[in-house]
Amino acid sequence: MIYLDNAATSPVDPEVIEVVQESMRKDFANSGTVYALGLDAKQRIEDAENRIRESLSIPPDYKIIFTSGGSESNNLFIKGYGFPDRKMAFLGLEHPSVVQTLESFREFGNEPVSLLALQEDGRLDLSAVPRLKKEKVRLLCLSHVNNELGSVNDPVQILPALAEQSPQTRLFLDGVQAVGKLKLSPEMWQGLAGYSVSGHKINGPKGIGLLVVEGKLDLKPQIHGGQQQHRLRSGTLPVPLIVGLALAIQRAVEKTDETIKNNRKLFHHLVKGLQSLAGKIPGLDLKFNSSLSEDLTHQSPSIVNFRFAPVEGEVMLHHLEEKGIYVGLGSACSAHSKEPSKILTGIGLTPEEARCSLRISFGPQNTLADVEAFIEAFGVAYRQLYSTFNRKTAHK
Repeated sequence: MIYLDNAATSPVDPEVIEVVQESMRKDFANSGTVYALGLDAKQRIEDAENRIRESLSIPPDYKIIFTSGGSESNNLFIKGYGFPDRKMAFLGLEHPSVVQTLESFREFGNEPVSLLALQEDGRLDLSAVPRLKKEKVRLLCLSHVNNELGSVNDPVQILPALAEQSPQTRLFLDGVQAVGKLKLSPEMWQGLAGYSVSGHKINGPKGIGLLVVEGKLDLKPQIHGGQQQHRLRSGTLPVPLIVGLALAIQRAVEKTDETIKNNRKLFHHLVKGLQSLAGKIPGLDLKFNSSLSEDLTHQSPSIVNFRFAPVEGEVMLHHLEEKGIYVGLGSACSAHSKEPSKILTGIGLTPEEARCSLRISFGPQNTLADVEAFIEAFGVAYRQLYSTFNRKTAHK
């Protein structure tokens, strides 16, 4: 099996599995109880939080809230900070857990400000910042790394622009695709309002993530009950998952330089291989939806998105699956939708071009041999499928 859809989810690190299993056996007590077993479980959570704080260079005045994953973290921050009438803005190219949460505010007469016309290669163009001041935007929500394109919104560049040109606007970043794939600058915490992380994107367990929140922010809880976690997120804490998340984050951050180096190698090999293939196969009109920039403040090398009309991406995906090669169409949360990717149409692709696209996303298990096998299988499948789709296009 060759798995090239790591942006959807990633295989769990064997060492993470071991610590989760061990914690499941030992740390079964409720961390909210006051007897020794419960206090031991509470200590395990505190130790895990300290490891995460150290790994991500999170300042002591920021809170860490454990959640069920990236989607809950995004919902908790946006609803907790913005409801009901704080003005918010976004590109419109973010994960559905950001976009749909912001769009839900329309029900209360709070229309989010779309900056889509000011995107460049899937990133925020800083020329949009003065508009935030004009529109009295209180919160700007962006993907640190876009989940379909790999485009980067660099907080170290955005935060000074906000401070100078729209100081009332805070920045929230969905960091789900960034941790372990890019080096996170400690500078980004100086001014960042919130940041979300998900365990299963970094070879950790599913069902666990976290939200980092600036300590002074007035955030309203979305789950009420036991008043755990600074009274921001009630519920009994899953000690084994938290322990596993801490190890996954630690290992991902420690290996970031190695990951970037390996992903760049795979990225270049894939791009050159596909470009070479396009020169050999008649009718293969291959174009890249992702930027090919080597600047890590613009593009993450962990994701490559490309199109090859008239062959549809989903049909190509299943042909590759028959060969034991797994790739993605885009956000896994929207994979069963028959609508074309809103991210791809948002950057200017036609619905047909969006449907004729695939996303390749790399993980630590991937090798150059995986990329070569994918390119070969893609070429074979394209030759098989082209005539069928070309006839369909001709009859339209």
